Amino acid sequence: MNSKNFTEQFKQKNNPNGPHHFNHGEPNQPGHQHLKPNGPQPQDCPKQPHDTPAQGKETDTVLPPNQALEQALAEAAHWKDLALRATAEMENLRKRTQIDLEKNARYATGSFAKDLLPVADCLEQAMACARQELDKEQAAGQPINPVLENLMKGVEMTQGNLMTALKKQNIAKMPGLGTVFDPNQHKVIQEVEDATKPAGTIVQELQPGYTIGGDRVLREAMVIVSK
Repeated sequence: MNSKNFTEQFKQKNNPNGPHHFNHGEPNQPGHQHLKPNGPQPQDCPKQPHDTPAQGKETDTVLPPNQALEQALAEAAHWKDLALRATAEMENLRKRTQIDLEKNARYATGSFAKDLLPVADCLEQAMACARQELDKEQAAGQPINPVLENLMKGVEMTQGNLMTALKKQNIAKMPGLGTVFDPNQHKVIQEVEDATKPAGTIVQELQPGYTIGGDRVLREAMVIVSK
Protein backbone atom coordinates (compact mmCIF):
# COMPACT_ATOMS: atom_id res chain seq x y z
CA MET A 1 0.00 0.00 0.00
CA ASN A 2 1.43 3.27 -0.96
CA SER A 3 1.52 6.30 1.30
CA LYS A 4 -1.45 8.06 -0.42
CA ASN A 5 -3.91 5.25 0.14
CA PHE A 6 -2.78 4.89 3.72
CA THR A 7 -3.50 8.52 4.42
CA GLU A 8 -7.03 8.33 2.98
CA GLN A 9 -7.84 5.23 5.04
CA PHE A 10 -6.61 6.99 8.18
CA LYS A 11 -8.90 10.00 7.56
CA GLN A 12 -11.94 7.77 6.90
CA LYS A 13 -11.27 5.81 10.07
CA ASN A 14 -11.14 8.88 12.28
CA ASN A 15 -13.90 10.79 10.46
CA PRO A 16 -16.57 8.40 9.25
CA ASN A 17 -19.09 11.17 8.39
CA GLY A 18 -17.04 12.67 5.64
CA PRO A 19 -14.09 14.87 5.21
CA HIS A 20 -15.94 18.07 6.01
CA HIS A 21 -18.09 16.95 8.95
CA PHE A 22 -17.16 18.12 12.39
CA ASN A 23 -18.47 16.07 15.23
CA HIS A 24 -19.79 18.27 18.05
CA GLY A 25 -21.28 15.36 19.85
CA GLU A 26 -24.76 13.92 19.71
CA PRO A 27 -27.67 15.72 21.34
CA ASN A 28 -27.92 15.12 25.06
CA GLN A 29 -24.46 13.62 24.92
CA PRO A 30 -21.36 14.93 26.57
CA GLY A 31 -19.48 17.27 24.35
CA HIS A 32 -22.53 18.27 22.35
CA GLN A 33 -22.96 22.07 21.96
CA HIS A 34 -26.01 23.94 20.62
CA LEU A 35 -24.91 26.81 18.41
CA LYS A 36 -27.34 29.79 18.08
CA PRO A 37 -27.03 32.47 15.46
CA ASN A 38 -26.40 36.00 16.67
CA GLY A 39 -29.41 38.41 17.02
CA PRO A 40 -32.99 37.88 18.20
CA GLN A 41 -34.81 34.77 17.19
CA PRO A 42 -38.22 34.88 15.45
CA GLN A 43 -39.97 33.65 18.57
CA ASP A 44 -38.34 36.46 20.64
CA CYS A 45 -39.50 39.36 18.39
CA PRO A 46 -42.48 41.41 19.72
CA LYS A 47 -45.60 41.48 17.68
CA GLN A 48 -45.93 44.43 15.36
CA PRO A 49 -49.02 46.66 15.37
CA HIS A 50 -50.10 45.30 12.02
CA ASP A 51 -50.14 41.82 13.48
CA THR A 52 -53.30 42.59 15.49
CA PRO A 53 -56.50 44.39 14.45
CA ALA A 54 -56.87 48.09 15.42
CA GLN A 55 -58.61 48.67 18.73
CA GLY A 56 -60.89 51.69 19.42
CA LYS A 57 -60.19 53.46 16.13
CA GLU A 58 -62.60 56.36 15.60
CA THR A 59 -64.42 56.48 12.34
CA ASP A 60 -66.11 59.52 10.77
CA THR A 61 -69.87 59.41 11.11
CA VAL A 62 -71.73 60.27 7.96
CA LEU A 63 -74.74 62.45 8.81
CA PRO A 64 -77.97 62.34 6.86
CA PRO A 65 -78.29 65.14 4.28
CA ASN A 66 -80.96 67.05 6.23
CA GLN A 67 -79.03 66.89 9.48
CA ALA A 68 -75.78 67.88 7.77
CA LEU A 69 -77.53 70.88 6.19
CA GLU A 70 -78.96 71.99 9.54
CA GLN A 71 -75.56 71.69 11.17
CA ALA A 72 -73.91 73.72 8.39
CA LEU A 73 -76.61 76.43 8.65
CA ALA A 74 -76.16 76.61 12.44
CA GLU A 75 -72.40 77.01 12.09
CA ALA A 76 -72.87 79.69 9.43
CA ALA A 77 -75.30 81.59 11.69
CA HIS A 78 -72.83 81.35 14.58
CA TRP A 79 -69.94 82.79 12.57
CA LYS A 80 -72.20 85.47 11.10
CA ASP A 81 -73.22 86.55 14.60
CA LEU A 82 -69.58 86.75 15.67
CA ALA A 83 -68.72 88.81 12.58
CA LEU A 84 -71.61 91.22 13.22
CA ARG A 85 -70.60 91.64 16.85
CA ALA A 86 -66.99 92.33 15.89
CA THR A 87 -68.12 94.87 13.29
CA ALA A 88 -70.37 96.63 15.83
CA GLU A 89 -67.57 96.78 18.38
CA MET A 90 -65.18 98.25 15.86
CA GLU A 91 -67.77 100.86 14.83
CA ASN A 92 -68.37 101.84 18.47
CA LEU A 93 -64.64 102.07 19.01
CA ARG A 94 -64.27 104.30 15.97
CA LYS A 95 -67.04 106.61 17.19
CA ARG A 96 -65.59 106.83 20.69
CA THR A 97 -62.17 107.57 19.28
CA GLN A 98 -63.61 110.27 17.03
CA ILE A 99 -65.41 111.87 19.97
CA ASP A 100 -62.24 111.80 22.08
CA LEU A 101 -60.25 113.40 19.29
CA GLU A 102 -62.85 116.14 18.86
CA LYS A 103 -62.88 116.81 22.60
CA ASN A 104 -59.12 116.97 22.75
CA ALA A 105 -59.06 119.38 19.82
CA ARG A 106 -61.85 121.47 21.35
CA TYR A 107 -60.26 121.77 24.79
CA ALA A 108 -56.61 121.65 23.76
CA THR A 109 -56.11 125.41 24.29
CA GLY A 110 -58.05 125.49 27.57
CA SER A 111 -55.04 125.66 29.85
CA PHE A 112 -53.36 128.41 27.81
CA ALA A 113 -56.59 130.39 27.47
CA LYS A 114 -57.22 130.18 31.21
CA ASP A 115 -53.85 131.84 31.80
CA LEU A 116 -54.92 134.70 29.51
CA LEU A 117 -58.17 135.42 31.34
CA PRO A 118 -56.48 137.58 34.03
CA VAL A 119 -55.09 139.72 31.19
CA ALA A 120 -58.61 140.22 29.86
CA ASP A 121 -59.74 141.14 33.39
CA CYS A 122 -57.00 143.76 33.70
CA LEU A 123 -57.83 145.31 30.35
CA GLU A 124 -61.50 145.45 31.25
CA GLN A 125 -60.74 147.09 34.59
CA ALA A 126 -58.46 149.60 32.88
CA MET A 127 -61.21 150.57 30.47
CA ALA A 128 -63.70 150.91 33.32
CA CYS A 129 -61.37 153.23 35.23
CA ALA A 130 -60.59 155.35 32.17
CA ARG A 131 -64.27 155.66 31.32
CA GLN A 132 -65.05 156.67 34.90
CA GLU A 133 -62.44 159.47 34.80
CA LEU A 134 -63.77 160.75 31.50
CA ASP A 135 -67.29 160.78 32.90
CA LYS A 136 -66.11 162.82 35.90
CA GLU A 137 -64.42 165.38 33.65
CA GLN A 138 -67.52 165.72 31.55
CA ALA A 139 -69.72 166.08 34.64
CA ALA A 140 -67.43 168.80 35.98
CA GLY A 141 -67.57 170.67 32.70
CA GLN A 142 -63.88 170.21 32.06
CA PRO A 143 -62.49 169.52 28.60
CA ILE A 144 -61.77 165.86 27.80
CA ASN A 145 -58.17 164.89 28.32
CA PRO A 146 -56.96 163.74 24.87
CA VAL A 147 -54.23 161.57 26.37
CA LEU A 148 -56.68 159.73 28.57
CA GLU A 149 -59.14 159.39 25.71
CA ASN A 150 -56.52 157.95 23.35
CA LEU A 151 -55.31 155.60 26.07
CA MET A 152 -58.82 154.28 26.60
CA LYS A 153 -59.23 153.73 22.86
CA GLY A 154 -55.97 151.79 22.74
CA VAL A 155 -57.01 149.62 25.68
CA GLU A 156 -60.38 148.97 24.05
CA MET A 157 -58.72 147.86 20.84
CA THR A 158 -56.36 145.55 22.73
CA GLN A 159 -59.19 144.08 24.77
CA GLY A 160 -61.27 143.60 21.62
CA ASN A 161 -58.45 141.77 19.82
CA LEU A 162 -57.97 139.50 22.81
CA MET A 163 -61.65 138.64 22.98
CA THR A 164 -61.66 137.92 19.24
CA ALA A 165 -58.74 135.53 19.66
CA LEU A 166 -60.52 133.79 22.54
CA LYS A 167 -63.70 133.52 20.49
CA LYS A 168 -61.79 131.75 17.69
CA GLN A 169 -60.85 129.12 20.26
CA ASN A 170 -64.54 128.73 21.15
CA ILE A 171 -64.08 130.56 24.46
CA ALA A 172 -66.91 132.89 25.45
CA LYS A 173 -67.94 134.99 28.44
CA MET A 174 -70.86 133.68 30.47
CA PRO A 175 -73.94 135.84 31.14
CA GLY A 176 -73.71 137.63 34.48
CA LEU A 177 -75.88 140.44 35.79
CA GLY A 178 -79.59 139.73 36.06
CA THR A 179 -79.29 135.95 35.57
CA VAL A 180 -80.18 133.31 38.14
CA PHE A 181 -77.39 131.79 40.16
CA ASP A 182 -76.10 128.46 38.78
CA PRO A 183 -73.79 126.50 41.10
CA ASN A 184 -72.10 124.92 38.08
CA GLN A 185 -71.12 128.30 36.63
CA HIS A 186 -71.07 130.81 39.47
CA LYS A 187 -69.27 131.17 42.77
CA VAL A 188 -71.16 133.24 45.34
CA ILE A 189 -69.01 135.69 47.27
CA GLN A 190 -71.77 137.50 49.12
CA GLU A 191 -75.54 137.63 49.54
CA VAL A 192 -77.36 140.94 49.89
CA GLU A 193 -80.92 141.96 50.66
CA ASP A 194 -82.81 143.06 47.56
CA ALA A 195 -86.59 143.05 47.64
CA THR A 196 -86.84 144.05 43.98
CA LYS A 197 -85.25 140.85 42.69
CA PRO A 198 -85.97 137.16 43.28
CA ALA A 199 -83.68 135.29 45.60
CA GLY A 200 -80.62 133.95 43.86
CA THR A 201 -80.46 136.69 41.24
CA ILE A 202 -76.98 137.99 40.39
CA VAL A 203 -76.87 141.69 41.34
CA GLN A 204 -73.12 142.21 40.88
CA GLU A 205 -70.33 140.44 39.03
CA LEU A 206 -66.89 140.73 40.58
CA GLN A 207 -65.16 138.50 38.05
CA PRO A 208 -66.68 137.27 34.78
CA GLY A 209 -66.86 133.58 34.00
CA TYR A 210 -65.89 131.88 30.74
CA THR A 211 -66.84 128.68 28.98
CA ILE A 212 -64.88 126.65 26.42
CA GLY A 213 -66.37 124.49 23.73
CA GLY A 214 -69.82 125.76 24.58
CA ASP A 215 -70.37 123.11 27.26
CA ARG A 216 -67.45 123.22 29.69
CA VAL A 217 -66.77 125.87 32.32
CA LEU A 218 -63.30 127.30 31.90
CA ARG A 219 -63.58 129.61 34.90
CA GLU A 220 -66.41 130.23 37.34
CA ALA A 221 -67.82 133.69 37.75
CA MET A 222 -67.47 135.38 41.14
CA VAL A 223 -70.82 137.06 41.90
CA ILE A 224 -73.00 138.67 44.55
CA VAL A 225 -76.59 137.43 44.65
CA SER A 226 -79.79 138.59 46.25
CA LYS A 227 -81.53 136.78 49.08
